[in-house]
Amino acid sequence: MTTEMTSLIMENQNLIYSVANQFGKQELVEDLFQVGCLGIISAYKNYDPSYQVKFSTYAYPYIVGEMRRLIRENKGIKVSRELLKLQLKI
Repeated sequence: MTTEMTSLIMENQNLIYSVANQFGKQELVEDLFQVGCLGIISAYKNYDPSYQVKFSTYAYPYIVGEMRRLIRENKGIKVSRELLKLQLKI
């Protein structure tokens, strides 16, 4: 990892931890932080300063998306999205 990426993660670590804490599962916070870092890196690769948006605002959906993916895939049994949506409707 380059020093630029490291400094980017260090600058935004409070954002990543605050999003991780919103998911409420304390035992997963460090894992969520790690995938949040992956979200920051993905956001950095796609960010264009001409969007006239702060980087943290742009990166937020990437961070949340990676964390949701971890939670969705971190189950003992694979359950399709269709069944999860059906469960919510019921």
